[in-house]
Amino acid sequence: MNGRQTNPQNNRVPAQRPQSGGTPAKRPQGTPPRRRRRFRFKPNKEGMQALLILVLLAALIITVLVLTIKGIINAVTSDPESTTTAATTTGETSTEPPVVAAWRDGYVNEIRPNTDVAVGDLILVNFEHSYPLTDAIKSKLTSLSADKAYGEYFVLREFEMKIRGEIITELRQMITDLVTAQSTLGTSKDGDRVIIVSGHRTTDYQQNLYDNQVTENYVAIPGHSEHHTGLAVDLKVYTSKQKTVEFREDEQAWMEANCANYGFVVRYDGAKFELTGILDETWHFRYVGKPHAQYMTDNNLCLEEYLTMLRTHHNVDSEAPLTYTTADATYEIYYVPASVSETTDIPVPKADSVTAIDISGDNMGGFIVTVTK
Repeated sequence: MNGRQTNPQNNRVPAQRPQSGGTPAKRPQGTPPRRRRRFRFKPNKEGMQALLILVLLAALIITVLVLTIKGIINAVTSDPESTTTAATTTGETSTEPPVVAAWRDGYVNEIRPNTDVAVGDLILVNFEHSYPLTDAIKSKLTSLSADKAYGEYFVLREFEMKIRGEIITELRQMITDLVTAQSTLGTSKDGDRVIIVSGHRTTDYQQNLYDNQVTENYVAIPGHSEHHTGLAVDLKVYTSKQKTVEFREDEQAWMEANCANYGFVVRYDGAKFELTGILDETWHFRYVGKPHAQYMTDNNLCLEEYLTMLRTHHNVDSEAPLTYTTADATYEIYYVPASVSETTDIPVPKADSVTAIDISGDNMGGFIVTVTK
C-alpha cells in the first residue's frame, strides 16, 4: 500500500476539558472514585494543657464578673450608715486589746503547768473525777505515828497510816482542842480517845475495801476516793473497852461547829448524795483550807457546789472575785480556766501588795486563786 499506516493509538481523540460552567466530564468506567480527605483533631499534650487553661480563665472571669455585679447591687441597695458602723466596729475589734476586769488592774501573770490542775487543797475527787496522782504522792506523805500527839490525843487503827504533811499541824490542833473541850474524851487508855480510822489509801487498798463493802455507796470507786489525795481522814472514838464507835452527839456537834476553823469540812452530807455520790458520812473530814472551809460551812455548800459557784460567778473575767472576811483576814477568791496549751498564765496581784497568794488546781480543768489581803 502506497499510503502511510496509521498507529491506532495515535488516532485517539484527546479528552475535552469541560469549559467553565459546563457539565463536568464523566469518569471513565473502571476508574475508582476519589476519596475525600477528612479533618481529624488529634490534640497533643501541650494542646490539652492550653485548652484547660483557657477553660479555667473563662470560669475565673465569669466568677469575677458575677461577684462584681453582686457587689455593685449590694452597695446601691444597702444602708450606708449601717455599712460605715460595721466597718468601724470591725476595725475597733481588731485593734483594741481584750477588756480586763477593773479589779485585775495591775495584776501580773504567774505561769503554771496545766498538770497542776490536780495539785492543791481544793482538788475535787468524786465519782465523776478521778485522782490522777493516786500512787505518785508518796514523797508528800507524813507518818501519823511520828507525830507528837500520837498515843496521847489520838490513836491509829494502823500504825503506818499517813496523810499529807502540810495538813498534819491543823489536824493535830483540831483533835487536841476537841479532846480538851469534851469531857467524854481523854488522853489515856483508861478513857475514850479519838482514833484516826483512815488516812491516805493506795488504789489497791481502796479496791479491797470496795470489793468487800457491805453497804453500797459507802466506799468510793478505786481511783475516785478522797483518801487517795492524803487530804482526808476518818475520825471516830476508840473506847476504853477497845471498841470503835462514831462520835457521840456532843462530840459530833463540836466537830461540825469548829472543824472549819482548822480548814476541814464534813465532806459527805446524805442530803447532797446526788452531787457527791456518797451517803452520809459524819466521820469523814476533808481539808480544803480555812477560808474555803468557813465559807462552805457558813453557806451550807458541799465542795461540788462551792467550785461550781466560783467557776460560774467569780471567774477571772467576772465583775468581781468572791470577797470573804473571817476573824483572821479578808480574802479574794477567783477561778481561772486552764489554757489549751501546756501552761496557763494566771493573773495575780503583785506579791508586795498582799499578804499571801495561794493557787490550787480543781482537778476539773482550772485553778482557784486565793489572795489574802
